[in-house]
Amino acid sequence: MKNSLSNKNSSNATATNRQSSSQDNPMTGKHILAEFWQCQCDPQLLTSSQPLLGLLTEAVEQAGLTLVGHAVHEFEQHVNQGSNDSNDSEFNSQQSNQAQTSGVTLTLLLAESHLCLHTWGEYQTVTMDVYVCNVANENSSKADSLFNACLQLFKPSQYHVNSVSRQHKIPNNFQH
Repeated sequence: MKNSLSNKNSSNATATNRQSSSQDNPMTGKHILAEFWQCQCDPQLLTSSQPLLGLLTEAVEQAGLTLVGHAVHEFEQHVNQGSNDSNDSEFNSQQSNQAQTSGVTLTLLLAESHLCLHTWGEYQTVTMDVYVCNVANENSSKADSLFNACLQLFKPSQYHVNSVSRQHKIPNNFQH
């Protein structure tokens, strides 16, 4: 499968030298990085993109964020071919005929930034990050809402979270 990136607004325009004033506005964002372990959700959510994409799209909408695109990749399950036992080889042959996935990488592109996650079905584990920018509006609570929806969806017995506040100076003459 070929991947491509395009920029609708590409041009040969030269960069302008913007002078920062003392009244620059801060652009902030909330970046939530998390690991979920021992997820108690339906195992299919950790191995199949179809139910996962639909449920996460719904969570984005409920958080009040704007979905603009997505990318998904399912990883095939690796079968150990190390045994010479005839029963094992028959079982492995049957398994390889039924292509199963062991995990999913999924990115939801948001007008406000992104949600990206990686699942490992065989380990009942998810790593994810939610980044929501606050250029025109304070959207930090929306990042929290989306993160909490993921907690409810995956039901981890244990998890670890880092939350990072992003701040940048945006000149007053910046037009978005």
